Amino acid sequence: MEYGSEFDARANDAFVRAFPGFVEDDWLLFRSGRDAMKALARAVRPRPVLLPALCCDSMIVPFALCGCRTVFYRMQPDLRADEADVLRLAEPGALLVYSPYFGVQPFSEGFLQRLRERGVLLAEDRTQDIVIRREPGGFEPDAVFASLRKWAALPEGGMLRTALSVEPDPADSRFGDMRQAAMEEKTRYLQDGDPARKRDFLRRLHEAEALLDISPAAPAMSAAYREQLLQLDLYEVGRVRLRNLRRLAERLEPLRQAGRLRFLSASPERSGLYLPILLEDREPVKLALWAQGAYHPVIWPEPEQAVGVCPVSPYVVNHMLALICDQRCSLEDMDRIADQLIDILSLQEKQP
Repeated sequence: MEYGSEFDARANDAFVRAFPGFVEDDWLLFRSGRDAMKALARAVRPRPVLLPALCCDSMIVPFALCGCRTVFYRMQPDLRADEADVLRLAEPGALLVYSPYFGVQPFSEGFLQRLRERGVLLAEDRTQDIVIRREPGGFEPDAVFASLRKWAALPEGGMLRTALSVEPDPADSRFGDMRQAAMEEKTRYLQDGDPARKRDFLRRLHEAEALLDISPAAPAMSAAYREQLLQLDLYEVGRVRLRNLRRLAERLEPLRQAGRLRFLSASPERSGLYLPILLEDREPVKLALWAQGAYHPVIWPEPEQAVGVCPVSPYVVNHMLALICDQRCSLEDMDRIADQLIDILSLQEKQP
């Protein structure tokens, strides 16, 4: 049994519907989330782009490829943005990119409106919490984008909604075809356990990812993979993830109360991508879990360009572990993952 890691080709089977209605007509669909960001970058260049210091290279590269200068703003310990720092950096005409960190809203609507009145464009990254339907009367940024490949077994998948002038490039299926082949290989690996297959699908995935960062092109989603997305009930995917997340958080609550770990967000139930926790001695815990086939990822290594900007980011980067809660897992799997973590932390505590 393995938890986490890349999806295999059969992971969507239980969530296929004829007409789930997840994607509304005003969303542009791209090969990847990075390509959606490239299209946005091309629409706003040469404006400077403000990014949170707590981010990953895949947030930076699309803007850099399109000739945009990136500037990083500080975060507070609760992962809300440092508004004074943002006001200092946000010159009129800049693009501010922000992201809800697993339920933590980095800015109030009032502050965002204040920035808009100064002539700052606003772009929201919803990858960590894909809520794509507008709330009536809710605040609407100038752009909203998301990567879908972390949420389901989709060879391609990036989304962008904006009133800015954006034009996707023609579809290029090489990336999706390589990922589809890798996902099929992972399905075979899960069936027979052949380690050569594992090395093969990981190599294919790595080679596919390299295609995303070679040019500023922003290809549209290929027709065949668009059809896969349109038949996928991502609402049900989200429901199962949140169910799993709540179970895992409930099982780990005694460890939180005992000070053995902390939840990154005060509202973890608002996002079903992962259950992020903070551990004082993360590495041995991570490796012990990986040895048991539980591949909980370490996300957001500190970008070289953002080093020294924010005193909060390095702590999160070095102590956060993103616990798996995706739709491949059952409630029993969540109990097993919780038991693994409880046992590892108990053993760690007994060591001199």
